[in-house]
Amino acid sequence: MSRNIYDIDPAGNVLCTYNGESQESLRAHQTKLPPLHALLNAFLPAGYPHSVHPDYLPYQTYDSLQAFFSSISSLLANRAVLEGLGVGDASSSPTAALILKIASDTIARFATILFAHRLGTAIEPECKSFRFLADLLNDAAQLLDLVMPAMVERYGLKMVVVVGSGVLRSWCGVAAGASKASLSAHFVTRGSSLGELNAKEASQETVVSLLGMLVGSLVVKEVQDRQVVWVLMVGLLGVHLLMNYWGVRSVRCRTLNRQRATMVVRSWLENGKVLGPEEVRKRESILQLRTGFGRMASKSGEYTGTCEFGTYGDVKALKGWKGGYHGYEFETEGYFMGICHRGGNFCMRIALKEEEEEGQEKKTSTDARANSPLEAWFDAVSHAYHFDSALKDGLESHYENEVPLLGYTSEEQKGTVFAALAAAGWDLETNALETRSPVRVRVGDGKKVPIPSEKDLIRQSQVSKKD
Repeated sequence: MSRNIYDIDPAGNVLCTYNGESQESLRAHQTKLPPLHALLNAFLPAGYPHSVHPDYLPYQTYDSLQAFFSSISSLLANRAVLEGLGVGDASSSPTAALILKIASDTIARFATILFAHRLGTAIEPECKSFRFLADLLNDAAQLLDLVMPAMVERYGLKMVVVVGSGVLRSWCGVAAGASKASLSAHFVTRGSSLGELNAKEASQETVVSLLGMLVGSLVVKEVQDRQVVWVLMVGLLGVHLLMNYWGVRSVRCRTLNRQRATMVVRSWLENGKVLGPEEVRKRESILQLRTGFGRMASKSGEYTGTCEFGTYGDVKALKGWKGGYHGYEFETEGYFMGICHRGGNFCMRIALKEEEEEGQEKKTSTDARANSPLEAWFDAVSHAYHFDSALKDGLESHYENEVPLLGYTSEEQKGTVFAALAAAGWDLETNALETRSPVRVRVGDGKKVPIPSEKDLIRQSQVSKKD
């Protein structure tokens, strides 16, 4: 009886076929791949397209195009730097150029540390915005490099330009590296390899950069006039930023950061509809970082403000603001919330309570947990949404007495909404709402009871027997 056995790859493609009458007589027939298909396998993740999410290809296409144009513009910028440092000028000092290089590298490294310290925790939740910001910083650095030839006789200004360019590039390096790592993790599906995807992406960038350098070499050779260089540079950087913008816009993130969570909650409050990742992708803003950092508005839009996670001190501070501000403080099972407002502006702060380890049942990702950042943000958006009605009789009395009349969401309703969010494709396990190092409020004596070790339990049992 004849039988067939197949070797298949992660995508289900047949690599080799074995057929014959018995195990001993099986013959192997290797599947021949078309040359183009075999070439693409060297640059695409194993098992493509099943090993990555559908938005991988459009993002990588735009990312490759922006890298191509960036390679050309970087050659023009590097030539300007060399001219500014005095390459080809017999009167220029190599020592002065070396000092400029040392000063630029030194300050840039300190700038790298400062940028990572202040914004490092915000990059992953806002990876799309920071990915675009990285290229903005890089392009600004290249424009600064073009000014270098005009600073040949002005050493002080040359120092400022070189250091400024170095700082911008250092910030670009941190933002680009961290945001690309988050995006790579987003593209990987279960069972595929993040390391292999990053390696293939490096291969893609290598080929694109080589092509860009070849074309850029011709451009640098032919274009010498400074005005033409500036016009060409502006055009290249414009196309570069456009490609990068389209690239990050094509990414369909499944984590709920502040902007996406606000959009989803407002949509549910307004019409009872739960938006999916694809619908939110089309609506979210990439250019305005402020939009992602806690911007909220009331139902009518008459009241606007911001919301941030912070400490209990931040919550208390809002109530003490002077200058016409009205402050209120609320406490729920899982968090403290402070709200202050004056006129059409309001400010909100949330301090999450520490999660109890003992005597608390573990809930699933679709449950509304009292001290989860997502539930606190859900309530904050609800407060902002109902600000028009809340201020009629005073925000504090409204919160205490009129909550059910104004449609605030119950715990059961939140659980239903969270289940609908999970069903729509959102990742509720990943906390993408806190853009600073998380702080939790411990209520009680300030001491956490340590979990006893096995040795402690044995020692306690021995002491009790002696007694």
